Amino acid sequence: MKTKSIIISVLFVTMALAMNSCSTNTIWEEITYGQEEPSYDKGELPVMVQVHTDRVELTLYKNLTHYIYLDGVLVKTLGNEKKVTLRALTPNTQYHLEITAFDGVKVLKKEQTFTTLKSYASVIGWREMDLYGNNEEEISYIRQLPGGDFLDFTHRYYHYSDEDYRLRRTDADGRVKWRSNIAAIHASVSEEGNIAAWSYYTAYKVNPETGDVLYKYTPNLKEGYINAAYACKDGGMVVVGRSETPYTYFCARLDANGQLINQEEGEQADELYAVHEMADSRVVAMGKKGDETMVAITFDAEGKIVGISTDSSEYRDLGYAYGFVQSVRDKNGNTYFLGNYELWTGTYYPVSMIVKVDAQGQIEWVHTMHDEGTEYYPTGFYFIDDDKLFVTYTGDTGYYSRNTKTHVALMTTDNEWLQDVMFNDNYAALYVWPLNEQYTQFVFFDKYGRILLLDTEGK
Repeated sequence: MKTKSIIISVLFVTMALAMNSCSTNTIWEEITYGQEEPSYDKGELPVMVQVHTDRVELTLYKNLTHYIYLDGVLVKTLGNEKKVTLRALTPNTQYHLEITAFDGVKVLKKEQTFTTLKSYASVIGWREMDLYGNNEEEISYIRQLPGGDFLDFTHRYYHYSDEDYRLRRTDADGRVKWRSNIAAIHASVSEEGNIAAWSYYTAYKVNPETGDVLYKYTPNLKEGYINAAYACKDGGMVVVGRSETPYTYFCARLDANGQLINQEEGEQADELYAVHEMADSRVVAMGKKGDETMVAITFDAEGKIVGISTDSSEYRDLGYAYGFVQSVRDKNGNTYFLGNYELWTGTYYPVSMIVKVDAQGQIEWVHTMHDEGTEYYPTGFYFIDDDKLFVTYTGDTGYYSRNTKTHVALMTTDNEWLQDVMFNDNYAALYVWPLNEQYTQFVFFDKYGRILLLDTEGK
């Protein structure tokens, strides 16, 4: 692992320390990146202010006696200290800070109004999400909407038909905004916050504000099925999967009213597994051809092929564990797909991967996360900065020892791996596997690297 900045190291060390000592009552705090000493105008007291959820940290630069007021009340008088923390503040609350000091000639002053950060830790008990009764529901996936709300997908324990999956939107504090009765096994959230959900046979355009179905589409595929759908900026939707003819894909493009514009079927890929809209209304879909070749097919706004890119390796087996769980797009129009396949190292075993497709629809690189003898499964990734991806994936070393290797990683969009922190079994699952037989706990990281706990048994 290459040595990087102290800032990045502190980010992950802080998470690891917190993870080892946390409980479901803990308020997790946003990691604050370091700042340079500020430049101040003449007569202003040099102070750096770092705001957290329940405290504010002050860095002082002059060896003077400082008088610190909070909302007009004198709370600290400091002699030559360089650091001070004002604690026991209320999260998501506005305060007025005033600091004065006398340098022997003039009074220096610093004033600032700040708002403490909102707590983004949530504990959602089964009573809030148990749609079926008898504690039968658990979380399958979580996605974050623009603005901080969460879309989660739940299903009944030991039931995996289309009718046993549901969607729900909650705010960052776990308050339910809506629950749907859509029989969908998965969903995608676009950069604009549009939602597409799908089962194997029907795709739904979902109103993100209410959870209502705006329209649905059922392709005429007796032997085929849907693998993914995406809600486009123009109000339409793109749906991809396997055609009813063996070793052919299908891609359907719908308009804003849910009417079919075009449905393509072809042999350029055996089937398509994921799809994401590009910056110019084209869409790119990931599929496979045979067991060794990944295929990226680009379609225009009418649903017609305009480009194909492939990437092959004899060490892959795409015939068994190949698939994708999430996709994101950066500001430059590149698309990233998070998925998995089987890798050959004397024997086949599942690995996680990230595939970057550039703005022209060409596969630029494939990054694999693997460790000899451990099955790794992808769970989620988000942008922290414009050029950094925050990645989570989890290991499974056997039926009775799931998630003994849960990873949180940071990488650049140029495929430079910056950090990879592994958590052991105290806080096991990132999405779907149980912590132990008594209750299920899920640890989720949002796109800012903040930690969200979801507990399906109220623990």
